[in-house]
Amino acid sequence: MIKPSINTTSLNPKILIYASIFLGLNGLYLLSNNLSILIEWSILNLSLAPVKFILICDPVGIIYGSTVLFIASNVIRFSKFYIQDDPFINRFSVLVILFVASIMILIFVPHFMALLLGWDGLGITSFILVIYYQNPKSLGAGIVTAIINRIGDVIILIAIALTLNQGHWTITHMWSSP
Repeated sequence: MIKPSINTTSLNPKILIYASIFLGLNGLYLLSNNLSILIEWSILNLSLAPVKFILICDPVGIIYGSTVLFIASNVIRFSKFYIQDDPFINRFSVLVILFVASIMILIFVPHFMALLLGWDGLGITSFILVIYYQNPKSLGAGIVTAIINRIGDVIILIAIALTLNQGHWTITHMWSSP
């Protein structure tokens, strides 16, 4: 049997807890000082729609990201005991990390292409996590998850078309008047 190249049994959930505490404290600092941070990089200028990478750090988003990291660290920590005999525990841990990365993209990147990437990443990892035990009940629930994700894809694609009609790709400029 071939061993996977990623060894997540040595993945220490304490790293996620420390990141959660760091983000939470920064979120509380931003909240107490009524601050938000917006970082914007111009990547490419197309004729009508410039492509920019935007990172938004507002207090609510940072505290939410902190909560997601805290929950993920506990899921990984408890999975080491709950499913310790599962031969695919490494796959489970990687899927949880990919799920968290997709959520972080959804929280911190207000760009419709990144939103679509984060949403699809969330949908794919959700589907795989739901069908993890590979039985008929979990497959049925996974199909429902996939259908809901496709509905969200259609709505995001409509929003992308509307913002391109306005001449930009970002959510932050969606309600600004020209």
